[in-house]
Amino acid sequence: MSELIAEHIAHLRAKGHSDRTIEARDQIIRRLHDHLPYGLAWASVNELDHFLAHPRWSRWTRATYAMHIRGFYRWATAGGHLDGDPSIDMAKPRNPKCLPHPVTDDELIQALNRSTDPWYTAILLASHEGLRASEICRLTRADVSEDHIRLIGKGGDPEIVYTHPVVWKHVKDRPPGRLVRGPSGQDITGRWLSQHQAAHFRRIGLPGLHMHRFRHWFATTLMDSGASLRTVQEALRHSSVTSTQIYTKVRSGQRRLAIRSLPTPLTQHPATSN
Repeated sequence: MSELIAEHIAHLRAKGHSDRTIEARDQIIRRLHDHLPYGLAWASVNELDHFLAHPRWSRWTRATYAMHIRGFYRWATAGGHLDGDPSIDMAKPRNPKCLPHPVTDDELIQALNRSTDPWYTAILLASHEGLRASEICRLTRADVSEDHIRLIGKGGDPEIVYTHPVVWKHVKDRPPGRLVRGPSGQDITGRWLSQHQAAHFRRIGLPGLHMHRFRHWFATTLMDSGASLRTVQEALRHSSVTSTQIYTKVRSGQRRLAIRSLPTPLTQHPATSN
């Protein structure tokens, strides 16, 4: 079965899936294989349901695991590697409701004022360019000009974002090489940022923060500035506007203003007859 899993992973890599997706698929499918009494080839629907019913897993974890399990079995049955797809009747975990959770303006100012590199530059790129942790860590000085930033996006495709003046001012005199490096000057990954962010924000007295909340601030602030949801979708580089809606918080003041801006009826309601 290890050979079949390896073949599946090679298929994902050939299709151009991101390293993060491939690594997650590999880990989850191998974990499932070890959990099942007779392995992947002889899995029953009940056994898959039992695997997903782990009491300590969040709704996000269950939904993610179910997605990877279905992906593997669809590929395996379509290619004739396995007879039948037990994941068809497997329980479908509900996708958790996602709410935007941007940092406040004050939290952003405090995070920048209290941080040194690599965190200062990472926070600036997340909040003013909307970059993800993995994109931040791959960025080099040569990728940034006064007008735009060239980067490798989530799916491994090249993308362009426009350079905010404050970002250009911060990086324009940087030497060649990576813009964000570890404490010892080493190259770091998005995973490194994710693993060390909690300790950093606790250390500077902002324990509720994490890097993705700065990307949420980027999206919400664009909306506050009058950008359309479609424009924000392009700025975040989402393929679906559904994903963008998770990042954009409509503030109560905006809702109030929208309601109060409704036109007044031109005719009066007819008096009630006695």
